Amino acid sequence: MPVGSKTIVLEDNFDAVRNAVSGALLMEAAKAGGFVVEGHAKVNAGSGRPGLNIQTGTLVNSINVSAGKKTKTSAEALIGTNVVYARIHELGGIIKGAFGIPGMIVHMPARPYLRPAMDENENDIITAVKTEIKRNLDKASK
Repeated sequence: MPVGSKTIVLEDNFDAVRNAVSGALLMEAAKAGGFVVEGHAKVNAGSGRPGLNIQTGTLVNSINVSAGKKTKTSAEALIGTNVVYARIHELGGIIKGAFGIPGMIVHMPARPYLRPAMDENENDIITAVKTEIKRNLDKASK
């Protein structure tokens, strides 16, 4: 072995690699995928879907990513909004007493913005998650 070189034993990196793909670092990867969905959902809610027209920007600005459940071997990111009318736009439904008028019923069509952001961008989401995991593995193996 040349002077000044170091032999790296595979077992020396097991703990670092295990930590790179667990717990908080898995959450970073999950959230990286979530940010892809968030961006596309904001575009969809802004004007990318028929029937969804920006009036105040409240719905668009409220869409965000947050940490969900996390264990040592799994993590989930939550993408959503706390705006009251977000669900009726996403899923559609019936509004009884619409506009404060007793007995008035409005049938609201679904104008999904969140689900299509996931369905139409699956490859980008997977790439973001993989990239974050790889980045953590690269750091761990140095």
